[in-house]
Amino acid sequence: MRSIDDIKRWKSYGFVMTPSNLITKKPQCVDDKHYKDWSDEQLLGAECLAFFHKESGTFTIDFDDPDYVAHGYRSLLPDTFTDGKIINGKIISTHKTYKTNGSGALKFKYPHNAKGKDDGLLLETLYSTSTIFEGGNRVVINDVPPVTANIFELEKKVKLISFFTEIEKLYDVGEGGRDDFHLRFTGVLARLNEDEYPTNLLDQFHEQFLLNVNDTTEIKKRLKISRQRKNLKAGKNVFGIKDLANYFNVKTIPSYELLKEIEKDQNDLEGMEDSDPKEYPLISGLEFDTIEYPKVDYILNPIFTTRSFNQIYGYYESGKTVFGLALSIAMASGQEFLDWKCENSVPTLYVESELPAELFKSVRASIINDYFENNKEFRGDRHFTLTQDDLTNNGFKYGFKSIAVAKEHGKKAAEDYGRRGREFIENLLFKIEKRTGQKPFYFLDNMSRLATIDENKAPDWHPFINWGIDMKNKGYSGCFVHHANKGGNNKGSSGSSFIGRLLDTSIALRKLDNDYRFDMKGDKNLQSSIEFDKSRGFGGSKWTRKRIITMNEDGQWRNYPYLKQISFEILKLSEQGFNQEQLRQMAKDKEIKDSSGDSYSSSSVDRLYLELVNLGLIERKAHCWSCKKPISTEGDKKCPKCNSGIICTNENDKTGKECGKCVCQNPKKKK
Repeated sequence: MRSIDDIKRWKSYGFVMTPSNLITKKPQCVDDKHYKDWSDEQLLGAECLAFFHKESGTFTIDFDDPDYVAHGYRSLLPDTFTDGKIINGKIISTHKTYKTNGSGALKFKYPHNAKGKDDGLLLETLYSTSTIFEGGNRVVINDVPPVTANIFELEKKVKLISFFTEIEKLYDVGEGGRDDFHLRFTGVLARLNEDEYPTNLLDQFHEQFLLNVNDTTEIKKRLKISRQRKNLKAGKNVFGIKDLANYFNVKTIPSYELLKEIEKDQNDLEGMEDSDPKEYPLISGLEFDTIEYPKVDYILNPIFTTRSFNQIYGYYESGKTVFGLALSIAMASGQEFLDWKCENSVPTLYVESELPAELFKSVRASIINDYFENNKEFRGDRHFTLTQDDLTNNGFKYGFKSIAVAKEHGKKAAEDYGRRGREFIENLLFKIEKRTGQKPFYFLDNMSRLATIDENKAPDWHPFINWGIDMKNKGYSGCFVHHANKGGNNKGSSGSSFIGRLLDTSIALRKLDNDYRFDMKGDKNLQSSIEFDKSRGFGGSKWTRKRIITMNEDGQWRNYPYLKQISFEILKLSEQGFNQEQLRQMAKDKEIKDSSGDSYSSSSVDRLYLELVNLGLIERKAHCWSCKKPISTEGDKKCPKCNSGIICTNENDKTGKECGKCVCQNPKKKK
């Protein structure tokens, strides 16, 4: 009999509980609606208790096999809150409940078209209903808080349980047939993708299978999956699924398709979930005004916001990685970068797929040197990185899994082969969020290495772009790094123009031509141009103007207007006190030269001088056309005749009277 302590303990697990009917399996309602605010006393007196999955942040793996064969593999799932039934005096575990995380609940059912256990249902997950866990013939078996499990690993295990269950139901071999069976069975298992289904995982299931069928005398002899995989790699013949089906005299073993199927695009699947409503909501303008939507805040003002999907692209030696890495460090540390304000520190993940880790570490050291030299706080605990060497050191033989893979024509045209690679990225983001308490901003460097798609085909981009948009709507902002199109400076990033339509910010970097380059000390400096070919939210502002950015060998970043170095030479002379007329004379005397030593004409210097004035880099002083003295534009009266000009108030040195002239009185010169 449950106690009030039981009720409080289950509530501490996060369970939102309700009295439930054991026969109909439906929660008790109030006014024909589910009710979730039952008192402890009401829950204590209920015949049966259930918990709502969504409200409790849980999902349950339900073992429904009427023959109870699938139940024999439940111990291979991670330990967690477990309940079951009393059947014929025995307690049988039927439910294992897990906490949902950022990946959501596991959604699984096999066979997918089975209507219930009488229709052959083996396993399913419950994630949008309720589960009776106590009362009547239901008992709590493992009374611990539900654990958070990796749903991708759970998915593999429930698929394996389905397959092993079907094999066990077919298994009926005599003493002499065991070797023939296991040779075929281990051959089928050995042919599975080793990255997805490592040998040690398959060995665990195979050993449980042997225990279930009471073939325990020679367990070590039967565990030959590793040997079969060696045979495969050596090019030797190994039995396949058709051989195993023929052995059992059946046409197919349907559950094997679960293990080798290519998973569909996540966005396509979401629209097919049973838990989705049956129709879109109808929202009027009045209702729209009352809805509180998730806020969009600046991360790096104005270029990056929360809930955004972005791109950095550039040509060779344009500094894409250095720039992206510097951005990630500034955002993680809450520091201003190139005059962009970091509103709030946000954890960042930088995935570097090309550079060797040691070289990547050197680039990182150059950037953070500026932090140490200028006493700026560097938040290393919030800056996460991943390189190819990190994967190799942790057992990934082939490095990064593709986050987007080219689609085939025909039946497979809608299938997304890159989902697994994206799931690895998602898992990292979830771990960072769990450690820091904030959703991180991610950088994927670069698409040519992380994806194997035909960049010119928009359908190949669809799954990745849709994933990025889906992630930003979940609160995970990011930016991918890409190469520029080979077609020229104004052709955008490599591949289909479809990419740019769905981005929030797209940043183009280009290595500076010699006419624009600065004279900077050292060999390890970056000099590039930067401009935005997509600037949602800040288009038309000063930030969209093309600029020059530099980083010297000490890690210091600077930005300048996009001007040739001869303009900077004129600006420097102006700041030293030379006026336009003096600069014009210097040009006539061939005293103004560019970085190559070539002289500039007086007309060219005049044009460049006016360009600097228009950019606001040189303050041009107004002179009176009559008395030739500078006119102050502050405090002087407007001309009553033209109502736009300013009356000159300079005194005549001889008469002491004001000039009193306006530009509107300037006599027009005769042609």
